[in-house]
Amino acid sequence: MKRIVNDDRPVRKGKAPPGANAKARSKARRPAAKDGKETRLDRVAFVTSRRLDFFSEKELTAQTGHQKSDWPLVILKELVDNGLDACEEAGIAPEIVVTVNEEGITIADNGPGIPAETIEGFLDFGVRTSSREAYVAPDRGAQGNAMKTILAIPSVLDGSRGQVEIAAAGVRHRIILNVGDLTQDPAPVHTTATAPDVKTGTCITVHWPGSSCSILEGARERFLQIADDYTWLNPHLDLTVDWFGERCHIAPLDPGWNKWTPDKPTCPHWYDLEQLERLIRAYIMHDRQHDSDRTVREFVSEFGGLSGTAKQKAVLADTKLAGIHLSGLVRDGDLAHAVTARILKAMQRHTKPVGPAKLGIIGKVHLMQRFEAAGCERDSFVYAKASDTTNGVPWIIEAAFGWIDSATECRRLVTGVNWSPGIINPFRKLGPGGLSCDTLLADQYVDAYDPVIVVLHMTCPRASYTDRGKSAVV
Repeated sequence: MKRIVNDDRPVRKGKAPPGANAKARSKARRPAAKDGKETRLDRVAFVTSRRLDFFSEKELTAQTGHQKSDWPLVILKELVDNGLDACEEAGIAPEIVVTVNEEGITIADNGPGIPAETIEGFLDFGVRTSSREAYVAPDRGAQGNAMKTILAIPSVLDGSRGQVEIAAAGVRHRIILNVGDLTQDPAPVHTTATAPDVKTGTCITVHWPGSSCSILEGARERFLQIADDYTWLNPHLDLTVDWFGERCHIAPLDPGWNKWTPDKPTCPHWYDLEQLERLIRAYIMHDRQHDSDRTVREFVSEFGGLSGTAKQKAVLADTKLAGIHLSGLVRDGDLAHAVTARILKAMQRHTKPVGPAKLGIIGKVHLMQRFEAAGCERDSFVYAKASDTTNGVPWIIEAAFGWIDSATECRRLVTGVNWSPGIINPFRKLGPGGLSCDTLLADQYVDAYDPVIVVLHMTCPRASYTDRGKSAVV
């Protein structure tokens, strides 16, 4: 048996302490300072928590895709997106109330309410918690880490401590986040109390630090415009906005408006191999955590057009995977790419691509009403729509233009992807040689000071972005 030596024991006189010889040899190798020159620095590989990816201005800017001056807009966009998705999944006409006051930013919806276990998942900054990220679908935002960024914003702005409250299903969750000076690791303190006033829906309050009140005030104009933009891109939305007592209500123009909703099965044609494998990996990891293992057939049955027994059997016959579990697709620690490729091809072979019209169209009538409400002359209104299916992926682009007869108005852009307005124009980067939205407007002699409104919206289940914050479409 190897003898254990305790380096903390007293050193006997005349004997070198354990490790002293090694330290001496290391010191001998290190070049000594001479002629005023510094000695060599042996750099240490410091280990820091990945949780800090959310708890510095630099990292949070990378996560959200926006500078801290835009963080009030990030909070608005992410929480309204979540509220709309929750209502649509439950088949409820969305009603959203946005309140900004001395306490902070509060956004409430009339959806089913966030489950308590989901809130617990938000507090683990070492993992992503999202029901959107692994799927390919025409989802709003789908950043994958939205709630984690929302929870981190107050503490980053304050410098150490931040607070967010989430009320749902009669329970108020109070979350305080501190970043310790030494450990630099977020330490969430999560307490609960009864919230009898919130029996339906979810109400989230992001407490805004007093030291950053100038940021909130500086974002006012753009904040109110983005909130209004949601009603342009979502005909069924009932929206109320209260900015320090200044209240505005916009009623829905079409409460029964239909679009693709997050609870609908996704289409195999929307995936490429990399995206399908990402989804399979996510399912395998989820099943391991819940002590289960779904079969390939169960996986296939969740796609649109493959819910029938005959179609499932046809896919399994083509792939020769009858009775195989998803975990059985793993070879040497990773997925067997040839096998997953067969699954994708078989699913696409036995299904038809989804047509663009099934995604949902905002429509000429709705946009014309919004233009008129904004003061545009009816005769100046122009609407155009283009749609198609490219390699199995449907897409729709809607554009509208209107003129305001006013010398005080400036150009207004309402731009968005999948019914979610952009904080900044998402069509500003269209690739090498491409014409961006701004370039096209400049070619038509429309500058920032012209009294016009321009709407440009794209619906597509496979939208590609240039940054992690998904602020610019490729």
